[in-house]
Amino acid sequence: MEVDATSRRSKRKKKDKKHRRSKSKSKKSKKKHRKRSRRSSSSSEESQQRPNEKTSPPDLTELDAGCSHQEVVDLVRNTLDSLLATDPILNDLPSAVTLDEVQSLIALEHGQAIHVEIHREDGTSLPVIIRQNATVGQLKRAVERATELSLSRDANQRQRRINWKYVWKTYWLYAHGAKLKDDMATIKDCALSNGDGVSFIKRLKEK
Repeated sequence: MEVDATSRRSKRKKKDKKHRRSKSKSKKSKKKHRKRSRRSSSSSEESQQRPNEKTSPPDLTELDAGCSHQEVVDLVRNTLDSLLATDPILNDLPSAVTLDEVQSLIALEHGQAIHVEIHREDGTSLPVIIRQNATVGQLKRAVERATELSLSRDANQRQRRINWKYVWKTYWLYAHGAKLKDDMATIKDCALSNGDGVSFIKRLKEK
């Protein structure tokens, strides 16, 4: 009888030890899980905060009466650049964008305008956005504006001036194998559509 009692006691002790070990293991695993969850939550919060810090525009309330005109211009320009960079439609616009560029891109997104590529003699191309009901004359003006804007943004070409009167006396715009001679003709009449290419072709003396 004494042997049975001692064996029972030893078994109980072993069970108690196992139970304590399992409890301690479960506590440790819970602590580890809590630490991991805290780390993941903190990292997610940091990742959410970081992009906001990068894309937040400058605060215009920084302006005061002592700011110079150039400082005001720079701050407003930086603010606009930051706002445009976060816009899904306007984020591909260049720095110091003009109102005409913004309006043209919005019209393009709404299907009110088309995009054409102007192929120049030096092998480069110039993107131009024009209204769908535009005329050939308006296309020429758009080419002039886009070219001059491109030159103004190039530090090496800023001083360059183009005599557009001479250009249009010397060249026709050329698309789909036809010269765009009539300034009053619409681009629809010339079969120009979105993504088409337009080039320059030299005028020849007609006999």
